[in-house]
Amino acid sequence: MRRHVAGRAVVGRLVRRIVRRWPAVLMDESTIGNQAIVMEGMTLSVERGERANVTMGVFLTLIISTLITEIVKAIWAWWRASASNRVQLAQYQQEILQR
Repeated sequence: MRRHVAGRAVVGRLVRRIVRRWPAVLMDESTIGNQAIVMEGMTLSVERGERANVTMGVFLTLIISTLITEIVKAIWAWWRASASNRVQLAQYQQEILQR
């Protein structure tokens, strides 16, 4: 539902922004408790950047905030699942940075 309200382009942009900013080295060296703190900080940073780039009403702000949180959680769970996912994320980061 949220994806349709915000639009696939918005979801794609958020995923790219989160992947680009993913703090892999910091996450590798942190405990799970510290990783949660890092994730919260990254989520807030992406939210601030999105608000600065897009004029949003209250409803869209809540949707974007929820989307960012859910995307970060999904990427975090995927990233933690295996070492090969960590390598793939690093490759995605390189691809995004080269564009």
